[in-house]
Amino acid sequence: MNKKIMRFVSLTLAVLMIFSLCACSNTPTEEEETTIPYASESPSGKAEVLDRFNAVMKTAKESKAAISYSLDQGAGGCECENEYIKGAFKTIANKVTDTDFGMSTAYGEPTTDIFPLMGSEEAGSLSLTDVRSAIITDNESDKTYTIIIKINPETNPEQGDSIYGKLYKIEKDEDILKNFDIVKDFMTVESYDATYGTGTIRAIVDKETDHLTKLELSRDVRVETEVTGQGTLASVGTVPMSFNYNSTAHYSLDWDNPETKDIEA
Repeated sequence: MNKKIMRFVSLTLAVLMIFSLCACSNTPTEEEETTIPYASESPSGKAEVLDRFNAVMKTAKESKAAISYSLDQGAGGCECENEYIKGAFKTIANKVTDTDFGMSTAYGEPTTDIFPLMGSEEAGSLSLTDVRSAIITDNESDKTYTIIIKINPETNPEQGDSIYGKLYKIEKDEDILKNFDIVKDFMTVESYDATYGTGTIRAIVDKETDHLTKLELSRDVRVETEVTGQGTLASVGTVPMSFNYNSTAHYSLDWDNPETKDIEA
């Protein structure tokens, strides 16, 4: 009787093991079903991540994908000894920053005006001395990865010889000051000093193609200036004022060639 029980138990275990092995070989794991391999080896370390970003940007500029651009900006944190100027700052800031910079280019069109990174048609590059950190992370969808780069602070950067100038295509001082013309009935600004804090680049890249799909350039600036009251604020005279300015430039790229998209579909 005991031998029969032992044979039955052994047979049952054998059958269960066979089914278990079949299940393992025929049912892929969730990771196997969803994982998308990188088009090229995933970089590691600051230098490799920076090299990947430069390569991604070079391809984006040379390929002339369709690009949509928008800018979010704002100002706050005003400090001024004159309460009238300080009280009017919010209204003035809204007027100065309430500008629609939205624009776009079609596939194949030049990208210099809309996509000013590095400032020219030729793809420039960031160097290790330009940045504090550079990391790469996989996104939850597993179809893209994000490159995050922190830019070193600068004071009064200009277009030609600064990393901020190249990234943001910063205008000349006289052109920046023209933005205050919208409030010239209340105050005028003759000059300023701008201290740029640590900036952030976020580049979302397609994992299968290494194509840039979205780019964000964020900056936080502390501005120090003197304002001269005009009109109803003329009695204020000239007083020092400082405030914070922040902006994020958004770029979305479409790599589909409209001439072949319908055919491929």
